[in-house]
Amino acid sequence: MGRPLDSPRPRPAGWAGDGTGETYPGAARRAGRAGQALLSAPARVRARRHFARVPGRLLVLGVVLLIAVGTAGLLLPGARRGGLDVVDALLLATSAVCTTGLSSVNVAQVLSPAGQLWLVFLVEVGALALLVLAFGFVGLGRRRQGATRAGVSADLGLGPGQDLRGLLRRVLAFALGAQLLGAALMLPDLLRLEGGVQGARYALMLSVMAFGNAGFGLWPDGAARLSALSLLVLMALVVGGGLGFLTVDELWRRLTGDRAGARRPPPLSLLTRVSLKTTALLLVFGWAAFALLEWGRPGTLGPLPVGARLLHAAFQPTVARSAGFNTLDYAALSPASLLLIMGLMFVGGNPGSTAGGIKTTTAAVLLAATRTGLGRHDDVELAGRRIGPAVLTRALAVVTLGLLAVTLGTFALLVTEDGGRHRPIALAFEAVSAFTTAGLSVNLTPELTAGGKLVLVALMFLGRVGFLSLLLAFRPAQPPTVRLPEDRDLTVG
Repeated sequence: MGRPLDSPRPRPAGWAGDGTGETYPGAARRAGRAGQALLSAPARVRARRHFARVPGRLLVLGVVLLIAVGTAGLLLPGARRGGLDVVDALLLATSAVCTTGLSSVNVAQVLSPAGQLWLVFLVEVGALALLVLAFGFVGLGRRRQGATRAGVSADLGLGPGQDLRGLLRRVLAFALGAQLLGAALMLPDLLRLEGGVQGARYALMLSVMAFGNAGFGLWPDGAARLSALSLLVLMALVVGGGLGFLTVDELWRRLTGDRAGARRPPPLSLLTRVSLKTTALLLVFGWAAFALLEWGRPGTLGPLPVGARLLHAAFQPTVARSAGFNTLDYAALSPASLLLIMGLMFVGGNPGSTAGGIKTTTAAVLLAATRTGLGRHDDVELAGRRIGPAVLTRALAVVTLGLLAVTLGTFALLVTEDGGRHRPIALAFEAVSAFTTAGLSVNLTPELTAGGKLVLVALMFLGRVGFLSLLLAFRPAQPPTVRLPEDRDLTVG
């Protein structure tokens, strides 16, 4: 029989204070005791039931708490070498938790080694926050009915009946394994560039940030000084982190499943098929379009050898979809190339991944709906399946709210930056990069005013938790829906 809800929770070993002074464990113990004092057992029960009804609200508040803790950690004297004001620390912490990569300061110069490791920790936590929260809901929902647990999983972007515990274990193993492998492959190159301990630290930082799709710049020229192997490793990590945990898990179970040949493996899910096809299409299209636009441009690909041109032309669109690494000066790109990168950033990665954007499946659904609107069919079909009205409505809402956020963000930057000091397309690029948590910049973020930096903070937060999720998390409970008569006379277009 389980522990009654109103009984005191047993404390883990080592909870009691040891009186050794102001240490991080001591602070955590004191904060825990204060929290338990503020939240009595009945209050904890009410809070648990409250967040069970609206699980998205815990996600929003969790991200806010992570950003606040991250900002406080960056402002500690041991975490920084030079001056770092509150706004810059807030921007940096938000960028790390939201896996963006935008920064108004040079991370390698302003942060101490401890501060750099704290930044990497924030990226790691932010990248895996959704699944960790999903795991927490399973723990909170041990006594809830199966239907409620299925609803919680759906709200978190996980399929009904998903084994969240097993999924979390496999995803954590994949994420840690990929990051360690990436760090090991880049280690010789980083030891050559930085030597000793700093080279090893940079290899780990780059690997974690690439998989988490948060490309903080460690050098003034971005990642241009890395070898071809290191750039390919970064590209692989960015794509792996942006594939989506459910897609990776399905592919892994398919490869390691029944190999005896007794039965044919089940077909891939619609999510995996659409995600893989759209990702491949975006990679090839981005490579070809960027190379065509910048091949002979003097400030970008023009001076490079042919092999280097092909590599850098593939690197920019690959990481542009959600990671902030760059090997070229984005301020020197043509307006057409900036518009191409903005489009790739807006689409972003796959659902359930560390990437941002509206997601590849959303774009695929709207393209399928457009094709249906141009034809004579009533049903929206995608990869041999009919798309229901609820999915189509949600996709339309995601795109509409995304465009609204980018438009309002660009307008706010035009106001805070007085418009005339910077090109409007550059401000729009920053807004799209922040909202899609891509982290690319046209060297503009350090020049922004405090108001402009706060605009980027708001956009990154919206992009991480999702504009639609934020609205749904705090909307009041809705009464039962009454369906109105359908009108067949209205025409659009």
